[in-house]
Amino acid sequence: MRCPEDKLAPPISRRAALQVGVGMFGLNLPQLLRAQAAGGAKQEISCIFIFLAGGPSHFETLDPKPNAPIEVRGPWRPTSTNVPGTQICEKMPLMAQRMDKVAIIRSWQGKSGSHATGSQHVASGMFPPTAGQHFPNFGCLVSAVAGSKVTGVPSHFGIPVAARYTKPTGYLGAAYSAYDIGGDPLDPSAKVGGLNLKRVRFEDRVSMLSQLDNLGRLANAKDRSVLASDKFGEEAVALLTSGAMQKAMNIEEEPPALRDRYGDNMYGRRILLGRRLIEAGARFVTINQAVQGGLFGAGKTNGTWDNHGWLFDSMMSFGPRPVGVPASSTWHSYRGPGNLPQLDMSLSTLLDDLDERGLLDTTLVVAMGEFGRTPKINKTAGRDHYPRAGCALMAGAGVHRGAVIGATDRQGAEPRTRPWTPEDFAASIYHGVGIDPHRTYFPRLTRPTSIASGQVIDGLFA
Repeated sequence: MRCPEDKLAPPISRRAALQVGVGMFGLNLPQLLRAQAAGGAKQEISCIFIFLAGGPSHFETLDPKPNAPIEVRGPWRPTSTNVPGTQICEKMPLMAQRMDKVAIIRSWQGKSGSHATGSQHVASGMFPPTAGQHFPNFGCLVSAVAGSKVTGVPSHFGIPVAARYTKPTGYLGAAYSAYDIGGDPLDPSAKVGGLNLKRVRFEDRVSMLSQLDNLGRLANAKDRSVLASDKFGEEAVALLTSGAMQKAMNIEEEPPALRDRYGDNMYGRRILLGRRLIEAGARFVTINQAVQGGLFGAGKTNGTWDNHGWLFDSMMSFGPRPVGVPASSTWHSYRGPGNLPQLDMSLSTLLDDLDERGLLDTTLVVAMGEFGRTPKINKTAGRDHYPRAGCALMAGAGVHRGAVIGATDRQGAEPRTRPWTPEDFAASIYHGVGIDPHRTYFPRLTRPTSIASGQVIDGLFA
């Protein structure tokens, strides 16, 4: 179905189609990137959305409460940063020296303490109805509105998925799915959206056509619209033949010293890959940044910040089994750094790396989870789900460097300044990537509906 806001792009040439034989599988590739809508992003701004899946504690990251009682403030202390008067958790020493590159929003407030509902709210800026997520996540909508920037590089990636606990495309359907990259980016067999790039060459028609056929079947299974099949086929041809993605995926090109700074493990490499994808021409990269280990290590969650128990052990390391974990509970050991030092390493290096490459001004960086954690430490030395208060970090793309926006009360239980909600973050993210947050792009709805109902956060952009 043709949407009124769609702008049709030139079709792939007949010669190119014949060269890869796509007609054999019914993929006539009638249009290239139907998603390029009129009135989309005019500025070439990209976004790396680091989703801290599971809900990080604001107390133990960016909003410490040193004057609160011990059962609220916890055992860790704040540390001064390179922005006078701004303190963060002492366990983030690398970020403490880079606070002049970022803005902290300390008066974040959500609505739901459910992982699913909270994640869907945060990742789309729209509170989901009881029936489930309807509106798309940010990256999917940006892809729909703005299309791809570079031939052979999809607009939107999920590493390893485009936000855990969510249905990223919402009602837009499979045509606007992210190209997910699972596993370890260093693994040569890693796939991009189900496509194996390693062994495919332009001349290898059999392998290419087999992948295109499988991708077409996947599109039909997810969404029977012609748009889904067309878009998957069009992008897949470009992705398999341009070589741009093969190059972007080759993180071994990076100097070993830089890889060490990110964290030379799967989690650090995911952030590094995010930078390489942005550099290659992606518009939006969603990274689920959470180490797999501890009590949840065998789950299908690809890691979590969901520290209901033994928070102070688990945030630092999943190596040794904490004292007090019941014998009946399985502890999954991971010998690398835990979530907090891993985030400190990879986020600080990402900011430096983008800045040194001249990309920070054109890349919006967002780091946040689906909610904060309870003010009072529980009986198992953890904190529980808490949507009434939390914090987030943003940088790049005109974000006011060194800003601290909003504040919570003495016990970190409620914002004592104006709360900034997921709707406001949505408006701010769209504004940051150059899309009017009050424009409409929901062609299947019966009445015009803005892509964000909030407002751009006061003082966020310089």
